[in-house]
Amino acid sequence: MDEDKSQQQGSHKKHRHHKKKRMSTPKKWGIGVGVVIATLLVIGGGLMAKVYLDAKDVVDNTYQKVNVKSKRTTGTVSLKKEAPFSVLILGVDTGEDGRTDQGRSDTMMVATINPKTNMTTLTSLPRDTKIPITGHGTENKLNAAYAYGDVSLAMDTIQNYLNIPIDYYVEMNMKGLEEITGAVGPITVNNPFAFDDYAKGDIELNESNVLAFSRMRHNDPNGDYGRQKRQRAVVTALGKNIASINGVTKYQSILSALESNMKTDLKFDDIKAIATKYRSAIGTIKDIQLQGQSQMIDGVSYEVVPTEQVTKVSQMIRKQLELD
Repeated sequence: MDEDKSQQQGSHKKHRHHKKKRMSTPKKWGIGVGVVIATLLVIGGGLMAKVYLDAKDVVDNTYQKVNVKSKRTTGTVSLKKEAPFSVLILGVDTGEDGRTDQGRSDTMMVATINPKTNMTTLTSLPRDTKIPITGHGTENKLNAAYAYGDVSLAMDTIQNYLNIPIDYYVEMNMKGLEEITGAVGPITVNNPFAFDDYAKGDIELNESNVLAFSRMRHNDPNGDYGRQKRQRAVVTALGKNIASINGVTKYQSILSALESNMKTDLKFDDIKAIATKYRSAIGTIKDIQLQGQSQMIDGVSYEVVPTEQVTKVSQMIRKQLELD
């Protein structure tokens, strides 16, 4: 994506996903996650046993454990006991425009879900945030952590930076957005301003133009923050389309797209627990934005976030997780 000064290593593996039960409107969960939640909730609402079993197969096939050093010290969070938990949401640029290298994490959000407060907080992290990369003894852009060490290093780096535990992750490559849009059908979003071939106002997006709409940031007056808003609009529209689908063939196409483009360390039983015990919390979303100031440092553009802003966001997340 950007011409950043950072190594990119390894070849990447492609992704997939997990499913949920019953019907709920996916609000602003970031690229891929809202789509997944909507699919699972509607499937659980009672299409057919075959689709449910297909969903389980997809989750089983896309499960990928990661080794993270700085996990929650009190042990694995218990979803069956309705404990608050956190999920790192990554939208990565592997797979877009035909690329096959590791790529960087294009979208990064931390979702925290608390069934006692019936609230989900969604914290957006600017990809260009200047941050210490765990284990590398240097600072770089936040999205470089994924390029250096895949999901595990991204999780470690964000946990250390925000002083929070991250219990799970969901990752989707951005190329998958095209496939999911193709499976769901054209979506309608409201575009805040005209750019390239996209008019201002309500526009229709399909698999041929949804990725470019979601990725653009250099012509956005709000930069990456504006792009994040457009990405959330796309996910919301996809979720609404999924909620209106009642055909098994459509769901099989959606599951196929998810299986090819997503990965997670949530198991099928975890997802069932979330679907049944956390439904109300998932339906109420509060947005938090970690925000800094753009600065050129040694010829590279960064977002520099004041320490007090990092502390404030950390405290809000820790409160949601009942750690403070």
